Amino acid sequence: MLLLSKIRKIGLGVGSALLMATSSAFAAETLTFYDLESLSGPGQTNGIAQANAVKLAVDAINKAGGLKVGDTTYEIELDVHDDRSAATSGVTAVQKMLSYGKPVLMVGSLSGAVTGAYAPIVRDRDDVISVVLGAAITITEKDKSLYHPRVAVAQYTTSTVKYIASLGNIKRVGILTDHKHSGFVQQTPVLEELLTKQGMEVVGKEDFSFGATQFGPQITALVRGNPDIINIRGYGGDVARAIKQARDLGFTGPIVSSSGTVAKDVIDAQAEASMANVRDLFVPLANDLIEGGRNADKAKAFEEAYRAAYDDASGATSLSAYGGVFVLARALEKAGTVTNILAIRKVLDDLKVSDVPEIIEPMIPQDDGRIFKNHQSYFALVVREWKDGRFVPVGFVE
Repeated sequence: MLLLSKIRKIGLGVGSALLMATSSAFAAETLTFYDLESLSGPGQTNGIAQANAVKLAVDAINKAGGLKVGDTTYEIELDVHDDRSAATSGVTAVQKMLSYGKPVLMVGSLSGAVTGAYAPIVRDRDDVISVVLGAAITITEKDKSLYHPRVAVAQYTTSTVKYIASLGNIKRVGILTDHKHSGFVQQTPVLEELLTKQGMEVVGKEDFSFGATQFGPQITALVRGNPDIINIRGYGGDVARAIKQARDLGFTGPIVSSSGTVAKDVIDAQAEASMANVRDLFVPLANDLIEGGRNADKAKAFEEAYRAAYDDASGATSLSAYGGVFVLARALEKAGTVTNILAIRKVLDDLKVSDVPEIIEPMIPQDDGRIFKNHQSYFALVVREWKDGRFVPVGFVE
């Protein structure tokens, strides 16, 4: 029986864990990971891909012999809840988890609106750990129960400003934001302030609703300001539709987003002919790492395993989901408990990037090599552009 701890000791990374894990029956107790996902509604494309990656990680752990915590070996089971891409449904799901009256170990949460809605309910509780895998909302030290091994919108803001400034000839910026994405909404004043400090003027700020199909009035208003560049912030499908409509309305300048837009989003929006002079800054997807030469072997092993399991490409948050499950698993292992939430949090606070070799994204180590600083992780972002029917990496922003 090959336990998770033994995989670490012999130095196997994600590729070996995925490719060498074999199914085996073993006597073990069952440990539940609650998984909150957007399996329906506007976020379902990314939500389903994120949920698939969570299951892939759990399957890898179980097939490798389970999770060894103290003297007990656990087989992890997933209890998946659909938040329907809606804050109220997410809150209802979390309240149901809490109603069972036992410690809650939760992963998932794609939507910033959903996470922002349930965070106040759980942040001060001593019976919950929520590892947020997808939502880009900013987590702070006051969110005691939440940990975020995923890029936050604050980093998208600083990286976007850095990238736009690097273009050298941008003076006027138009901003279009998903007003249901609480993280981006919170960052709008910061984005404007940082652009202004770089000598640029924000000539228009417009918003839209998550899942929108029409952007004509907002884009028309932005174009009246004669921007040199438009920054669109939201989810991939919405951003692809907005890009197409911006081109249809005559805007030919550069467009920059932070959406993790994938080829399916562009194709579904019939936006392929509109993607020239578009850049997307995002946490790298598997193919970005493979083609960009960052953690390429791990990314290739992951993508092959994902495609073998689901007959599809992984999604915008799949790598974070996979790594985040292992962050929680390693913390439980090191804490030696699955019920003492305060002890597990202490381990999470001190957990190092080197403690979790299954992390695939280029995570930037914090103080003493830690994964988290005030419960938040940081990453190198990739700059992607559309070429020959797909996105390709053209650089990284540290």
